[in-house]
Amino acid sequence: MLSNYIDVGSKGRKTNATRRNRGAAYVEFALTLPFLLVFSMGLIEFGKGFNIYHNLTNACREGARQAVMSDTNQITISSANLIRNRVVNYMNSLGLQTTYYTGSGTQVSGTTSFSYGSYPNGAYLLINQGEAMPQKDSSGNVISGGTYYVVSRVELRYPYDFPVFSRVANLMTPGTTTFNGTIYIKNYSIMEN
Repeated sequence: MLSNYIDVGSKGRKTNATRRNRGAAYVEFALTLPFLLVFSMGLIEFGKGFNIYHNLTNACREGARQAVMSDTNQITISSANLIRNRVVNYMNSLGLQTTYYTGSGTQVSGTTSFSYGSYPNGAYLLINQGEAMPQKDSSGNVISGGTYYVVSRVELRYPYDFPVFSRVANLMTPGTTTFNGTIYIKNYSIMEN
């Protein structure tokens, strides 16, 4: 009988220790869960932003290809509109928002560029078919006395929202941050005329 009593007592102590360990595990999980969630959401948001970056790269290339074609390589608003339509159609096929680039283009004063949208601070599409590009060596340094090439440059600036991180930033630093959750992803493509 005494041996049965000792066994029951030792089982009781193991059960209490197991309960304490399980409780400690719950506390540790509760402390690490917010960091794990923020990290996971960060990976998801970064992946979405990186996908948009690549889509903008391809849209700029489509516009640059259109810009160097013989029927649209004049520096006119009608030529710029054709290039804009090519870029917007490509972006629409990917499901990206293109309302930023609607309306008539305006020539940027003193340049051969036409802009659509809120140039230079907001979302915009910039088309320049007469940019002079200096000759460079294999390291990317400009060759002094080298020739200049006329190139077409298509540049996009696209807004991307971070709704989760703007809330987290406002929670962590209340009243001191002005981050509204929007960043601009910018990309461009250049092709020789």
